[in-house]
Amino acid sequence: MEPIRTHRARMVVEAARLHRARERKARGLTLVEGPDMLSDVIAAGAKVVEIFGVDAPPDSGITPVDQRAIERLAGTKSPRGPVAVVEIPSEWLDRGRNLLVSVGVSDPGNVGTMIRTAAAFAWGFAYTEGTADPWSPKTIRAGAGAQFQTPVTRIGGIAELGEWTTVATVVRGGQSPRTVVARPVAVLIGEEARGLAASIVRAADRTVTIATTGSTESLNAAVAAAITMFAFEEGSGEFRSDV
Repeated sequence: MEPIRTHRARMVVEAARLHRARERKARGLTLVEGPDMLSDVIAAGAKVVEIFGVDAPPDSGITPVDQRAIERLAGTKSPRGPVAVVEIPSEWLDRGRNLLVSVGVSDPGNVGTMIRTAAAFAWGFAYTEGTADPWSPKTIRAGAGAQFQTPVTRIGGIAELGEWTTVATVVRGGQSPRTVVARPVAVLIGEEARGLAASIVRAADRTVTIATTGSTESLNAAVAAAITMFAFEEGSGEFRSDV
């Protein structure tokens, strides 16, 4: 196969459009960059539609493109390649798992890291309106492709989480996250600047606060999520009201 010599080629342009949320939603496709991540998402069962690579050998199953094309597809300044078009898997909610819930966390890096950490602890991941798209190439890079390894789904609100013990993370006044609650638990993480809305905190079954000793008022959303999940996994016993 002859290399695609221009970044304006139709195949490249159509694939690059998957950087737009509406294109991903309409076509059910996204982009995955890098050999390791591509191997991981394939191992997780992702269906690959097309793979683009620079200097791809003949009969490799990879569409050869030039450097400018791979840069357009990757959307990064120094892309590793290859870049693959893959199907977005069906979203679903595993009601037997603990759940990390993004309530409007808008930064793709935070959301990707949260999904990666949820997958590491075998938790599911749910997200509400206002959350960065878990299936954007930026979020997938931040999550190292963990979106394909753990259940991910959008929810309308925490009212849908009646089977979970809902736990709101708050800057102060909550209990220690080392305390284990009745499983499964759904940990709610709010936008970094504002945190969770007061109405959501009131509606949650419990509130937890990560005790800190330094002068920093609050933690990065993804860091707070990771610490809280680890603390729940590490803890033991029933939920105590005296901590």
